[in-house]
Amino acid sequence: MSLARDARGWILHYSMRISFFTSSIFIATLALVVVASGCAHVISLPPQATLAEIEPSGRAAKPPDCAMPVLRHEPLTDFRKVAIVEGTGNVYASEADVLPVVQRKACETGADAIVILASKSQTTEGLTGYYINSVAIVYGKRNPAAEHDANSILR
Repeated sequence: MSLARDARGWILHYSMRISFFTSSIFIATLALVVVASGCAHVISLPPQATLAEIEPSGRAAKPPDCAMPVLRHEPLTDFRKVAIVEGTGNVYASEADVLPVVQRKACETGADAIVILASKSQTTEGLTGYYINSVAIVYGKRNPAAEHDANSILR
């Protein structure tokens, strides 16, 4: 520390100050934060799909890697809806990430195709991420076996 006098004779105290921002402690802390942030990884869950059966498809399940066609509108030919298939992905997911999971789940029903009803990124109380709502369909008229089972249950 050094002493000096001003023009009026007052003693001024000067000290060797090093600003906090130029100190070695600050520089070391900043370097540590930069290194640590580069090592941080976001943990995200893989996309998931759920299935709710509407009626039996009357067909055997297909392998998980089946070529399930994806339709954006209902077909013009006769078809029946056999299951609701919903897929969800995290906030970083896109349709390209979630759709294969939905297709694999639809293969379990033996469906011929899926019709996408909604495909969007959303933020709600229950979900923040990507959401696909679809219906698994089978081409053809009503399943007579399913109608017979429903009638016998009602009697």
